[in-house]
Amino acid sequence: MKSVARFLVLRREERLPVAFFLLWQLVLQALALVNYIPLFLQPCTSYYKLFVNNYHLSGFDPLTYLVISDWDLVYDVNRHPLLALFYYPFALLNQGLMSVSGVNFAVFIVTFVLLFFTVYGFVLMLRIQRDLLNLPIYDAVLLSFLLYSFAHILIASVAPDHFILSLFMLLLTLYIAGKQLKGNKKLSNRQTILLFIFTAGISLNNGLKVLVASLFTRGRHFFKPKHLFPIIILPAFLMVGIGEGQHYLFVSKKIETAKMKKRKVVRAERDSLFEAFKDTTAIKDSAKQVAAFGKLWKKHRKEIRKAELKQPAKAHAGKPMSSKRFLNWTDVSTSRTKTVIENLFGESIQLHQKHTLEDVMRTRPVIVSYDNIVNYVVEGILFLLFITGIWIGRRNKFLQMGLAFAALDMLLHVGLGFGINEVYIMTAHWIYIIPLSMAVLLCRSVGKTRKILRLSYFILTIFLIVYNTSLFVKYLDL
Repeated sequence: MKSVARFLVLRREERLPVAFFLLWQLVLQALALVNYIPLFLQPCTSYYKLFVNNYHLSGFDPLTYLVISDWDLVYDVNRHPLLALFYYPFALLNQGLMSVSGVNFAVFIVTFVLLFFTVYGFVLMLRIQRDLLNLPIYDAVLLSFLLYSFAHILIASVAPDHFILSLFMLLLTLYIAGKQLKGNKKLSNRQTILLFIFTAGISLNNGLKVLVASLFTRGRHFFKPKHLFPIIILPAFLMVGIGEGQHYLFVSKKIETAKMKKRKVVRAERDSLFEAFKDTTAIKDSAKQVAAFGKLWKKHRKEIRKAELKQPAKAHAGKPMSSKRFLNWTDVSTSRTKTVIENLFGESIQLHQKHTLEDVMRTRPVIVSYDNIVNYVVEGILFLLFITGIWIGRRNKFLQMGLAFAALDMLLHVGLGFGINEVYIMTAHWIYIIPLSMAVLLCRSVGKTRKILRLSYFILTIFLIVYNTSLFVKYLDL
């Protein structure tokens, strides 16, 4: 508890930049909520329809509002095995407040949670650069603001989804593991297990990054049986088992119920159409009526399936490796080159002028291009600075660890194609490596070069804050 208290207390040099950052985040939160507060404060009987049908912000889901309003396992339990459980105390608090006031405080509770993890994520970014990369405070502040000026970090900070929590946990993992690396110490068993539980509990794939951090601090000792089995393999299997158990006990029943309901609807439609067919057809023989209607029904169902495939949710999903469970999340058909340019290093950092913050599962095309060449110039400069920082810091073990974190995301999203059609909403899982690489580049620079880099970072940060915020406000139609 003492270490937690020490972490929460701001250092003297952090107080002013954190105060400015908090003020900025409060403004963003207010902008994000102003259109939704009148609608979301009233308790209702169908929170799913209320939130999902009315809240639209890029590809982010408002499921956290639902969980806190009426607690349920609405997240994908295989990918987020403990996320709903983390929010259970907040759901109890909201139920108590609703019973007393008749007002649903879900949006305010979520805002508080987002603010906490956003602000302390900013603090972690500062401390990583100060304590591990030895960057001066003004440079650390600049690059920390740069991280949160990236489009889908700025948006994730106000979206009622899990991504800003994941960013916090990944930065915390980097900070703790980085301190152990700097002191030539191993990530302890307790640290590994706790980081894994919270990181993987929020988003299972990020749990792998905790294991990578343990590997970097332990080296070949990572593979010793006394560490590998009880500290790595057992918790990993338990986490996967928790997700599978929840899926079997709760989710699979809902899926089967939904399938049965759909089959009943289709059957009712078939019976209704058949009765209408019998009333209008000139065929009198019942067997011939059944045969003739069967052909019409097959044609009707084929047209319906064809129409369904044209809907964005399926049309933009790409072709998976297989239709089997888990493999149906992959995508082998979406262009990797266009995705990297327009979405991975594009939309993640700078919002597009067309289809701004639209959902790819609704109205946004998978690939959207910028209207202005300036956006591509900014993207190119950031990418060049990123790559140069990697080269300059190629022997920096901490940077290597951060790059290994990001490489897991590149394998998952660009390689296997998981979520590639909206890869930008996963920005929080990897993009911290760009300002960290730029921080290493700045550390290794001297004299005039350092001044030019600092000025470039400042211009990029101001541009991204103004550009992304203005498009965000325009989307909100305020």
